[in-house]
Amino acid sequence: MTTDDGMRAVIDKLGSTPGETLTPERVEEIQTAMHEDLGRFINTTSYFVLGSYAEEERPRLEAVRDHLASEVQHSSTDEEVEAFLMDEILDISEFFTSKFKLLASYADNIVGVYEHSKGGHAWEAGYIDQPTYRDRTRAFYRSYDTEEEEYAAYDAMFAHYLLSMERVDRANTWTDPNDLLEEVRAAYVDQ
Repeated sequence: MTTDDGMRAVIDKLGSTPGETLTPERVEEIQTAMHEDLGRFINTTSYFVLGSYAEEERPRLEAVRDHLASEVQHSSTDEEVEAFLMDEILDISEFFTSKFKLLASYADNIVGVYEHSKGGHAWEAGYIDQPTYRDRTRAFYRSYDTEEEEYAAYDAMFAHYLLSMERVDRANTWTDPNDLLEEVRAAYVDQ
């Protein structure tokens, strides 16, 4: 697929989203975004890092992003690697969910870093729990010392999502940030 074909596919997807209209100006904005910022999906291996953007959790997402960008790149001499958070990509859609769906569709790898089920990342996990995304998704979720803490962190739906990811060998647990980075390394670098 050429870059122009890929861009056309993105524009067509956006145009088919209910409620989104694409004026000529909007098409031009999307083309600019594609050329300037979404080139990370062309001739690269991309890692879309998901999770809570809350003040306490975001540093761990950034650490995973940085770890993937540096460690995977060093382990693979012939591939460019791009690891990113959603808010680091230009807005190409007025709808937050449309932007998420496009990024999930184009990312080579979807990396969920979970510590609880409170927030928009729970919706994202539900969305990527589809056959289209499952083989590209890996969940890294925090385990807690007691069952009560675990129960307080993850509601039933999210806990069952994590269990389903475990059953297909797409989940890793961690207890502290050092464990998290080691699990990411084992899953993506040391394979």
